[in-house]
Amino acid sequence: MKLLIKFSFLIFGILILESCSVTENTEKYCPEDGCLLVRENPNDRFNEEVAKSDIEQEFEALEVSNDFPYPPEGQSYLKEGLVPRPKKIFSSEGSESVEVRRLGGIYWIYMEALPSKTWPLMKDYLFDNQYNLIFESAESGKITAEKSADKMFVTLEHGIKNNSSEIYLSNEDKTSKDQEFFEQMASYLSENLPGYQGDSIAAQGLNLNKKARIVYVKKEIGIEFRLPFERTWSAISRAVEKAGYEVSDRNRELRYIQIKVKKENTGWLNNLFSPVNNERYCPEGGCLFDGEENVDADYELIFSESEENTLLEFKKLSNTNITVDQLVDEINESLS
Repeated sequence: MKLLIKFSFLIFGILILESCSVTENTEKYCPEDGCLLVRENPNDRFNEEVAKSDIEQEFEALEVSNDFPYPPEGQSYLKEGLVPRPKKIFSSEGSESVEVRRLGGIYWIYMEALPSKTWPLMKDYLFDNQYNLIFESAESGKITAEKSADKMFVTLEHGIKNNSSEIYLSNEDKTSKDQEFFEQMASYLSENLPGYQGDSIAAQGLNLNKKARIVYVKKEIGIEFRLPFERTWSAISRAVEKAGYEVSDRNRELRYIQIKVKKENTGWLNNLFSPVNNERYCPEGGCLFDGEENVDADYELIFSESEENTLLEFKKLSNTNITVDQLVDEINESLS
C-alpha cells in the first residue's frame, strides 16, 4: 500500500514538472537589431505581408547555357515499316599499304593509317631528310618545309576509307611535285609504318574529316563524296572492278555506269529447279522491263555534282535479289 502511494506521488510530480516546462513563452525576442516577435496571446495569428519577391524576373536575368540542345526534327526518308540502318563506316581491310596514285597531273600518297598516326611519321621523314619546317599546323594538316632553295607544301587529309590518309606535295604555284618526291616519301612511310606506335593528339581532328558519307536520296540510300566528279568517277570505277562486277555500259559524259551484280545461285543444280524470272519489274517510277526484253544490267550508278561535292545514286534495273544496301556495302568495302 505504501509502495502504491509513493508511486502515485512520483507520477504526480512528473506531470507537474512537465507542465511547467511547456508553458508558453510570451516574452519578446529582442536581438541587437530589434524585437522580432511579440505574441502575448498564443492564439493570435500574424497577418502582416512581407515585400513581394519577384522570382520570375530573377530567373529571367540568369543566363541559360543550352549545351545539349534537342536536334531539330528532320524529314525521314525511310519507308514505312523499315528499321533505320546503323551509321555506316567506310571500313578498311586492316592492311598497312602505301601507294603513290595519280589522276591527271595530280599525285598523292594513299596510306592505310589514320591521319593522327600519319602526321608524326610524315614529320619524321622530313626531319630525317634535313627539311626545315617553316610552318606546321596539325589541326589543318598543313606543313611548309624547306631544303636548300627548294620549298615544299605538304597537305594531309583523311581518305575515302576509314583508317586511311592522303598526302599531297605541291610547289609554291600549287602544282604537284614531281613523282620522285612522292616515291621517296612513300618508300619511307611503307618501311616504317608496320609497328609504328606514334599518334598525334593535335591531329586527331583530321580523323573526322572523311570524304564519303551515307545519305538518302529520294528515299533511297546513296553516297556523297567530298570530291570533284573526276576523282569520284575514278574511285568508283576502281571499286567496281575490285568488287568483281561486270560493267555492261558506261558513259563519262552522261555520268553513269551500268553493272551486272553477282548471282546468288550460280550452280547448275539450282538453276535446274529454279523458275525463270519472267515477272515485270515495276518500281514506283514505272515498269522497266519484262521477260521478253534483254536486260544487260542490274544497277545503274548515277553521278551528279552539288557545289564541290559529288553524289552517287543507285538505280535498280532488274529483279535481282541483291538489294541497294548490299550493293553499297560491297562498293564500300572496295573503295580506296
